[in-house]
Amino acid sequence: MPSSAYGPGDETQPVPRAQDSETTKAMPAVGGPGDDGPGTGPEKAASQLPAPLRGMTGKHWLVPVIAGISGYLATVLATVIALLITLLGFALSGDSSSNDIASDVTTGIESSTDANQVWVAICLPFQVAALAFLAPLRLVVSGGAEGVSMGLIFPLYLPLLCGVLTAWLVARKLSGRLSLDNRVVQWLMAAIAGLAWALTAFIFTAITVVRTDVPLFLSTLEMRLTGVSFALVAVAFLVGLLATASALNVRVAQPAPGRVVTTTERHAPGLLQVLRPIAIHLLVFCVLAGLGMVIYAFIEGGAAAGFSAVLWVPMAAGVLFVLSHLSAVTVTGAGGWLAEASGSSNVAYLWTDGDQPVWAIVLLVLLAVISAVCAALSWAHVRPVDQRVARTVQSWAVLPGAYLLLGLLVMWLLRASGQLGGFFGLDGVLAVRPVAWTCLVFLLWGVAIEALARFVAPAFIGVLPGGVNRALRGSDRARGRAAVVASAAALAGGAAAAGRTPHDDVARPASEPGVGPTYGAGVAPAAQEPREPMDPAKKKKIRLVAIIAGSIILLAVIAAIVFSVVSRTAFGPDKKAEELIEAVVGGDAQRATELADPNVTTQQRGLLTNDIYGAAENRISSYEITDTTVNGDRATVDARVSQDNVTSNVSVNLVSDGREGLFKSWRIENPDSLLYQQVTVQVPAGVEKMNVNGNPVTLPNESEPHSVSLTVLPGDYDMSVDAPSKYVTYGEAQTAEVRADDRFMSDTVQFSTEHTPELVEEATRVANAKLDECAASGSFDPEGCSFGFNSYDDNEDYRNPTWTITEYPEYEVYGTGDSLTLSTSKSGEATLEYQYNSEWDDDEPADWEDQDTETSLYGSGDLVVTGDKVEVNFSDW
Repeated sequence: MPSSAYGPGDETQPVPRAQDSETTKAMPAVGGPGDDGPGTGPEKAASQLPAPLRGMTGKHWLVPVIAGISGYLATVLATVIALLITLLGFALSGDSSSNDIASDVTTGIESSTDANQVWVAICLPFQVAALAFLAPLRLVVSGGAEGVSMGLIFPLYLPLLCGVLTAWLVARKLSGRLSLDNRVVQWLMAAIAGLAWALTAFIFTAITVVRTDVPLFLSTLEMRLTGVSFALVAVAFLVGLLATASALNVRVAQPAPGRVVTTTERHAPGLLQVLRPIAIHLLVFCVLAGLGMVIYAFIEGGAAAGFSAVLWVPMAAGVLFVLSHLSAVTVTGAGGWLAEASGSSNVAYLWTDGDQPVWAIVLLVLLAVISAVCAALSWAHVRPVDQRVARTVQSWAVLPGAYLLLGLLVMWLLRASGQLGGFFGLDGVLAVRPVAWTCLVFLLWGVAIEALARFVAPAFIGVLPGGVNRALRGSDRARGRAAVVASAAALAGGAAAAGRTPHDDVARPASEPGVGPTYGAGVAPAAQEPREPMDPAKKKKIRLVAIIAGSIILLAVIAAIVFSVVSRTAFGPDKKAEELIEAVVGGDAQRATELADPNVTTQQRGLLTNDIYGAAENRISSYEITDTTVNGDRATVDARVSQDNVTSNVSVNLVSDGREGLFKSWRIENPDSLLYQQVTVQVPAGVEKMNVNGNPVTLPNESEPHSVSLTVLPGDYDMSVDAPSKYVTYGEAQTAEVRADDRFMSDTVQFSTEHTPELVEEATRVANAKLDECAASGSFDPEGCSFGFNSYDDNEDYRNPTWTITEYPEYEVYGTGDSLTLSTSKSGEATLEYQYNSEWDDDEPADWEDQDTETSLYGSGDLVVTGDKVEVNFSDW
């Protein structure tokens, strides 16, 4: 058999011997010679097949089946490995939000019966693997007549890529001794592989549907997790078809390009090679952007985000590819509250919201330009602009048209969505995907790359390193095949102009004079002659470069992991939280306020001193960091603290808005709702100082009773106010017990003016002395006294009054502050002896008689206390 341009580029295709390979040469249509009857056995079955398929053996049918099954199983295995790597990242991060995911998975498995746990664990990867085929993963919960369904579409492209590579390698390896006479056999085998892949995916996904019962109150909920859908079968078939067809491409022993290939190349030059520049474009951008995102994930999100990149980085790189090429993504919601959540439609560009640093935007756009330039260089290599291409006007539309189709394809491949139905009447779909006009943006990029390839790239091809050029232009075999197709197209064009059948020239032997190269003869020189062995020194150099490059990548990954671990341990937010709680435990209020400023006035932080807080009893005695949740530049550290033999939980919120060298620096945010609490003190009028834990604290002096709010840390605060005199007190010393678990309550300490028994005694003495003074006044109506005698303005008939206090009254003090009143609680008695003129005739001599009367002593008066001096001002009776 002649060598083919589809054979490997580094080896000559020998003519196979009959015993060395299974060919697709036509088998006899009938039985052996001399047999007048129809053939029997395999010969008869082969004779009934279409002519292109009559040479197919059992191995031609078995190889694609094995390749398809292997591809699916490799996808599932890669999914398992990706999930395990993700869970490992969660475990290494020590982050509660990460651990919660692993806990949810474990809890979901343990929620089923013990006998079903292993089965659920086995089934789960098969259902998750359905996401790799763009199939929705649905969770259906039903109980009685009610039901809830949730769906998720998030393609897992790395597991799918592992499956594609496995199917490709298996098909290439097992078909090594097969030779295919035509493209029909190739695509039939590819279809068989796709069908095997699709059937295997459908069967395994259907029989491994996760079913479990969850008890809820007095009922039981049935939960079902499934990835079975039409998309699973369709995408699996398409993937198997294309992967196997690509692997079998080198096995086709076709002597000349087909009419379709020749016609396509003639009217659309380069269409058959257009995938290479697009692949170069995607590969350069996505590999560099993906590597950058992984490193960024390790630095910013820790081990959990970094290791989970195996699940999300292809989708994220694809979205960045769209955004960096100046298109956009849209978040759309359809139905009820989901539409409201997304704003019905929300378009986001690379620079939307302004949260992204400018350097990152510039770097991504620059990476998009660089990758486009690489695509232009590759396009210039695989489809040089010769006279044939230059004369074909439609050649301008080949690459832009391919980019237009790429834009339509990414709209489907980069779609992620969630669906909810039947949950208390809340139904809807929330989807994220590239905007509809992405294809037009990519069309413009295709035009720009086409122009670069025609007018700019040729000037740089000669100066690029040989290795770069080889990577851009592809293998010698591919270039040889492209050269044959181009020659065939050129000959076909010439034959059509001369009135001959286009394939007459192509099918004629190459030795015939005036005839161009045939499909077998038109290969690249490297495909015609055995390739010389690579120089050992050059091979050693290539191996050394590969080792160095691999080592650099490995070291970069190790450095990212080490950086992530160090940033989470030595420079993590939990260290700052520990420093704060350590200060609280040690009674260092000054350090605590430096770490977490309470954001209150100077007067309100009067108790936040080392003298006062250091003397507080029942402070936090010990603690344990239980959880750390990091979300970008924000973190929450949960701790369990012990105070007065009581354990309680506190949370510390932190934010990172700077760096300490390479590592994030964390500061505590909103501390007023955490360890800091409030104590309210009711202060009497005139008080301007109180004692707290044996230390004086200045208070605002006001003329009326008022309250003062003070910020404190957990502990006991002994408070007292000194009495201004022996007659007035503000009550006994009080203790404010501030506990870490009472942060939503405010302790209140109330001081009020109270009077001592000495004040009543002294006021009684002063009041009685006043009564004695009034009694000794020698007046019927002593001024400023609470008793007297009414003579009804007949003072001439009354004389010689003598007052005698026979029983003193009892008193009580009323009022608060400076407004005090002394009032009698029990009246006293006084006797008045006097002389009365009983002669009513003024012309007669006076007739004086001795008389007496008794009167009650009662009333009230103002009580004024000035230091140790007490005054009583009685009201006139």
